[in-house]
Amino acid sequence: MTYDRTGLKPERVIADLKELRQLTSNADGAQRVAWTETWGRARLWEREKLAALPVKIETDAAGNQWFTLRGKSDRALLIGGHIDSVPNGGWLDGCLDLAAGYEVLRHIASFGEPPVTVRLVDWADEEARFVRSMFGSGAMA
Repeated sequence: MTYDRTGLKPERVIADLKELRQLTSNADGAQRVAWTETWGRARLWEREKLAALPVKIETDAAGNQWFTLRGKSDRALLIGGHIDSVPNGGWLDGCLDLAAGYEVLRHIASFGEPPVTVRLVDWADEEARFVRSMFGSGAMA
């Protein structure tokens, strides 16, 4: 199976990023600090964005949010990023990789069952809310 990259919609990625900015930023910048109400709102928005896809949505013990598109094989392609930001971060702080990942997942899902499982992960607390940064990905590693 060949995936034609012309089906990708970068304008949808930009629209998603602008929508997230409107939802979770103020005049000082992004306010998606992990474990806050704003971060929770961003993660709910993320689940709603991908709800139309045939993905299984799970949150693990570390708070990482997983979107799994089952493929013909259990072998998996992992796409990851984080939606949390530092306080007053730039509008793309932490979320650009995920927004691109949403689009890749949408595109692959449009072809039906992929040859391998595709997993998109939103790592929890990557921006050092507590003692160390990369909490979610560190817990997974």
